[in-house]
Amino acid sequence: MIDIHNHVLYGLDDGAQTLEESIEMCRISWNDGVRIIVATPHAFNFLYENSRSIVLTKVQELNAILLDKIFKDAIPHSHFFLETQRRRPYNPAPEFHPSPKVHNLKIIPGADVHFSEELLSERSGDKITTIADGGKFLLIEFPSWGIPFQAETVLFELLVRGITPIISHPERNLEIIRGHKKYINMVQMGCLGQITAASLTGDFGQDARQAAENLLRKKLVHVIASDAHSANGRSPVLSDAVRAAEKIVGKEQAQKMVTEYPQAIIEGRTPTLPEPSL
Repeated sequence: MIDIHNHVLYGLDDGAQTLEESIEMCRISWNDGVRIIVATPHAFNFLYENSRSIVLTKVQELNAILLDKIFKDAIPHSHFFLETQRRRPYNPAPEFHPSPKVHNLKIIPGADVHFSEELLSERSGDKITTIADGGKFLLIEFPSWGIPFQAETVLFELLVRGITPIISHPERNLEIIRGHKKYINMVQMGCLGQITAASLTGDFGQDARQAAENLLRKKLVHVIASDAHSANGRSPVLSDAVRAAEKIVGKEQAQKMVTEYPQAIIEGRTPTLPEPSL
């Protein structure tokens, strides 16, 4: 599987806080069946800037650490693991048995970019990171309360420039929960939607779950991603959500949302998607 929204890079935002936590998140992802993680720290929101150069450097660093076999040695006997056991109930992934294949886990650059009209400015180029640094797809986060004024205009202009916006977790946006009209317009003009795994399993509450299921039924979301922020709590697990999605859209389509579609995105290709059912 491929996880295109994951706050695995430590020390950049409210995601992983230490190197050990980053490694533990990688371990959980690997055991869950993930083989590619797009690292997407918050960016462009005046709290976490995280320029492209910072993200690329951190991704290179984490990949080097994983290749250097720290991945198989640091967990499960790390200080971080033992502390989380003491702080709260912890359900670790299945026992980890290191093998050479574990080093096939790849971390790819990206960013969880806060929506702003400034995305269209010339200055934004060095401040934001597209998925896989390919200049083709951009993960965009709206504020939780709704869709900002002029959002459709900005997204359309990005499309004109050859950048496809991927709207992150629309099912957790209050305006979209109450009505899909603006969001439908965005999808119809070419934007993609990324649903959060934990929304489908009910961890973000009943409203988010119902919205997620409705968007799935209407084929208005195209990728399932973890939006993981930690190893303990908002963890990087996709498989439970895929099983939940299978009950709504079928096994083949649910699997495509964590394999075929995100693979096309990281390669800079537009995935072949089903038409919305409106």
